[in-house]
Amino acid sequence: MTDPQNPPQDPNPWASPDQNVQWQNPAGAYPAYPAYPATGQYQVSHVGQASFAMAPLAPALPQELAPARPATITAAMWIWIAGAVLSVAVVPVMLLSNTDYFLNHDGSIISAEDRKAGEFGVRAMALMFGFAMLVAAAPYVAFAIVLRNGQNWARILLTILGVLGFLTMIAVLLIALAAQVWQPAVTISIVVIGLIVAAVVLQFLPASNKFVR
Repeated sequence: MTDPQNPPQDPNPWASPDQNVQWQNPAGAYPAYPAYPATGQYQVSHVGQASFAMAPLAPALPQELAPARPATITAAMWIWIAGAVLSVAVVPVMLLSNTDYFLNHDGSIISAEDRKAGEFGVRAMALMFGFAMLVAAAPYVAFAIVLRNGQNWARILLTILGVLGFLTMIAVLLIALAAQVWQPAVTISIVVIGLIVAAVVLQFLPASNKFVR
């Protein structure tokens, strides 16, 4: 047992400050149990504590910071989204604006009931084509949002999709031009083609190349 008059002189350096407590008993000794000396007192000694200074962090160099997003990338993103939205409407608009041509070109529509059935079929076809175009346009929107963060793989995929979209709009434009009357689908096709070309060019400009990684 440790003598209370001679406490340990080398406390545990790994102990917390509350554990490094020394008992001082000026009265000389413990009296018999259960009485305790009235003059005894605890004295907390902070042993083993050290202050650790942290070296200041070096400032980041300008070339280490991420470059700011250029306006060309932001414009390309919104142009891709706008082109995708317009492409969804081009085929339904072409079908609905030529309903009379589809119903009367072969002379099969005779009664009013036949005409109503034919109009319903055209609208159903326009709805199906609109849904298919919506599914096809979803990757354009998704990859355009990723391009906003500077991902090069998104730019490559958008370029491939842009070529496919360009060819599709050319086909729709030729079909629309072959119709009997001028229709809005021609205008929409031309606008979408222009948007595709603009988006591809913007995402490969020098400012965009510095941002995309």
